[in-house]
Amino acid sequence: MIFLFFSILPFVSSQTIKQLNEISINEELPIGSIITFLTDKIPNLDQSLEYDLVTPVSSELDLFSIDHTRQSLIIKKRIDYEQICTKTNSTHCIIPISIAVSNHDTIYVYILPIHIKNINDNPIKFSVNRTVIEIEENDKNWYKKSYLLPQATDADGDLITYSLYLQNWNKPTGLFELDQTNFSLKPLKSFDREQQNLYLLRLIAQNKHDKDVSVDIIIIIKDVNDNSPICEHNPTIFIINNTNSISILSLNVTDLDEGDNGKLEYYIINPLSGFTIDRLTGEIKFDYKNWLRENNQTKLFINVTDDGKPYRLSTQCIIELKFLFAFDIHFETNYTDDNLINIENIHLPIGKFLIVDKQTKMSCFDCLIDLNSSLDDIFYLNDKTFELYLNYNSMLLIRILSNYMIKQENLLLNINLNVFDKNNPSIISTKNYSLILSFNKMKLLINSNILFIKIDQNIFLNEQISIFNRYHFCLNNHSKQFIINDPTNTFEIDNKYNLIVKKYLNIKQQQNYELILKEIENNQTEEVSSFRFLRDLQSLPIRYSPNRTFVSGKTSVDFDQYTSCTFANWRKYSSQVK
Repeated sequence: MIFLFFSILPFVSSQTIKQLNEISINEELPIGSIITFLTDKIPNLDQSLEYDLVTPVSSELDLFSIDHTRQSLIIKKRIDYEQICTKTNSTHCIIPISIAVSNHDTIYVYILPIHIKNINDNPIKFSVNRTVIEIEENDKNWYKKSYLLPQATDADGDLITYSLYLQNWNKPTGLFELDQTNFSLKPLKSFDREQQNLYLLRLIAQNKHDKDVSVDIIIIIKDVNDNSPICEHNPTIFIINNTNSISILSLNVTDLDEGDNGKLEYYIINPLSGFTIDRLTGEIKFDYKNWLRENNQTKLFINVTDDGKPYRLSTQCIIELKFLFAFDIHFETNYTDDNLINIENIHLPIGKFLIVDKQTKMSCFDCLIDLNSSLDDIFYLNDKTFELYLNYNSMLLIRILSNYMIKQENLLLNINLNVFDKNNPSIISTKNYSLILSFNKMKLLINSNILFIKIDQNIFLNEQISIFNRYHFCLNNHSKQFIINDPTNTFEIDNKYNLIVKKYLNIKQQQNYELILKEIENNQTEEVSSFRFLRDLQSLPIRYSPNRTFVSGKTSVDFDQYTSCTFANWRKYSSQVK
C-alpha cells in the first residue's frame, strides 16, 4: 500500500484530522469526471465556512480538484496507473488526499484514500518485429545448443504466456522446442542446409485478457563445406565438327554449398593437344590448329575443386570426345542419278564408299565402318573395298525377287554410315543417304544364277513344282539334265525341271531350304555346275544359286565349276570380281 503525504497545514488555533473510507477509481478516467460527492463523505459540509484541498507536496500528485458548485471531487489531470504506481512495484496503489474544512475556530482535515485501479489499457508487445537465429548445419553438438528469444512486455503487468508455431501454424514438432525456463529456442535435430536452408517460426505472447502479439523467428541454417561438386552429365559428350573456328563446351558443374564453399576451380588431368580450360568458369575450348591426332584420344578428365574451408572437396568430370570432321565420305555409283539405282544384276555392287582422311588427304582403308539401313539386313558391305552389295539372306529381298508378277519394283530406304578411326574411336564421321532401288526382275533372271521361288507349307506329297524359267540363263533349256543335292532329302527333280516334294513340310521345323543342282554333261555324273534353292514355308522364296556359300551374311563365289551355264554376261561379271 502506498501512502503519499501532503504539506502541513498552516497553524490554527485548533486542528482535527479525521480518516475517511477508501474509494476506488479506474485509471485513465476523463478529466472532469466526478469521483465522489463530498457531502456524502464529510458531515455538515454545508455548515462550514469554507473547504478546499490541501496542496500536495509533489506536483505529480496534484491530480484532483473540488467543484464547489456541485460539492464534488473531480479529476484534474490524467491518471496513468503505469506512470504513477508501477515505480513502487506495488499491486495496490493508494493516493490519499487531504480536504481542509474550516468551521469557525476549528479546522478539520479529512484524509480520503483513493485507490487507483489498473485497467488493461496497454498492449502487450515485443521490442522487435523479428529476430534472426543462425544454426550451423550438421552440427554434431546440436543437442547442447540453445538460442535466446525476445520476450514480450505488458505495461499493465499481466502474466504473459508463450507458444511456438511454424509459419503455417503447425507446431514445430521434431524441429524446435521452446525452453520456458530459460526462455530460449532449442533444436531437436541436426539440420542439413541443402535439404532446407530456412525455417520461419512465430513466437506468440498472450496475457490473461486473451490479447496476443507475435514476433517472427527466422532460422537460417549456415552452410559448411559438406558437399562435393557434381557434374550434371558424367560423362559429358563434346561433339566437335568444325575445323574453321574454335569449338566451345560449357561444362555444367554444381556445388550445393554456398559462398566460397561453392566456388569452383577447374583443371585438365590429362592434357590433350588443342584443348584448354578456363580455370574459373570451366569453359573448354578446342582449337583445330593446335590439334595433333593421337591414339586413344577419346576422353578428357577434368578435376573440379571447391574453395571450401576448412578443407576443399573435389570431383572428376569425364568428357567424351567426338571428332566429326576427320573424314570426307562419298558414295559412288555407276548411275547418273545417285539416288535412283537400277538393279539389273544382283551380283554387282550397288556402289562404293570413298572415304578420305582430311588431314592426310588420302583414302582411308584402315577405317572401321558401321552401316545401318532403314530396312534391316538388306545390304552387305565389303569392309575391305567398301563396296555395297545386296544381301541374299535378306528376307525382304527374297520377297521382292520371288514375286515375278511385278516386273519392275521400287524400294525406298535410308542409309546411315558411321566411319571410325581404327586407332581412335572418338574420331567419327557420319553420312546419311536416301536411295531408291529399282528392281528390273527380267534382267535379274537373265544376269543371275539364283532363282527365288516360294512354296506353301500345305503342299501335298509328290506334288510337282516347276522351276523352268525361260528368262533364267540356266533354267531356260529343257535339254539340260540336273541332279539335285538336298541334304534334307525333302525334294527331288525330274527331267522336266519339276521339283517333287517327298516329305511333309512344317514351318515350325524348318523354314528355308537350300538346294544345289548339278548338271549332267556327256552322261557323266561329275559336278559341272551347282545350284541352291532356299525355301521359306511362309510363302517366302526358294533361292537358287550356282556354287555359292554363305558365311555370316557375306558371300563368296566359286567360278571354276561353270561351263555350259556361263554366258558372256556371267563371264564379264566373273572377270570383274576376280
